[in-house]
Amino acid sequence: MDSSLPVLVVDDARFSRAIITRSLTEAGFKDVRFAESGPQALGMLEERSADIVISDWMMPEMDGLELTRRIRDMDEILDHFTYVMLLSSQEEMTAITQAFEHGVDDFISKAALRTYLLPRVWAACRTAGYNNGLLARNRQLREQIATLERRNMVDALTGLGNERFTDRALSDLLRQIASRGGAACVILIALHNYAELAASLDPSDVNRVVRAAASRLEHLVRPMDVVTRPRPDTFAVLVHQPSMDTCNRESFRRIRAELDGHKLETAAGIQRLQIAMTVCAAHGPDGIPTPDELLAFAREKLREAVRTGESTDGIWQQKESEPS
Repeated sequence: MDSSLPVLVVDDARFSRAIITRSLTEAGFKDVRFAESGPQALGMLEERSADIVISDWMMPEMDGLELTRRIRDMDEILDHFTYVMLLSSQEEMTAITQAFEHGVDDFISKAALRTYLLPRVWAACRTAGYNNGLLARNRQLREQIATLERRNMVDALTGLGNERFTDRALSDLLRQIASRGGAACVILIALHNYAELAASLDPSDVNRVVRAAASRLEHLVRPMDVVTRPRPDTFAVLVHQPSMDTCNRESFRRIRAELDGHKLETAAGIQRLQIAMTVCAAHGPDGIPTPDELLAFAREKLREAVRTGESTDGIWQQKESEPS
């Protein structure tokens, strides 16, 4: 049995506290605290949880049932399990039923305290240890799932958000303009010569080019703007603007000017970035698109930019439904 589990004894009678505490100490329990009232016990539990609480039922200020209810509320917040054992002179079945209905785990008659206390406490140790171990494993599992979730949304090469992250961030941005106004601006930047670089360079050099382009792009935008890499040859910048007036290629021409033609040193020699860029936007008066709709619109505009060699821009507008 695990005698290291923390135990809290709650009883307004000094004699009872002394008997219980001495019995537990003699049985090898090393972490036994005691409180004289329910409020004092709650204060102690806020400072440090206990795995087992042994409390008198009838106490002034707060009885054992109310204390149990408050402990259950704390357990829910702290993701913890506390085994609650009540002591009482009441032995009627209605009293026992009432205790269990209030979340009490065990009930001992004071008349049988010396006989049953330690066996019940050892049983409580097993239950508390098992439940808190299970809760700990569940927390660990949730953390592992959260870590995997984060990894599934991050581009491993650049550390930027990937396509999945782009969709989620754009969805948040579109909800923001729907509720608060303004414009959602999506800037797509294609590494126009990515396929050529991938065919002619060592993979490590290709990765170096992509990371350098990502780092330079992050330094060209505001801290609150979201930079992602939804596709191997494409970066995205998601921007909330106060109005449509600044959602055009002229407003973001500096990004292309700083990236296009930028020289990068690789093992195969100096390489130049070749950039194609589009700036597309959506706002309330023209309808609020879904992330897929706005990205599809922006990708079409990006293909136009690749064909023409000039930056493009556009405003997404909801298509009118055809008459039936």
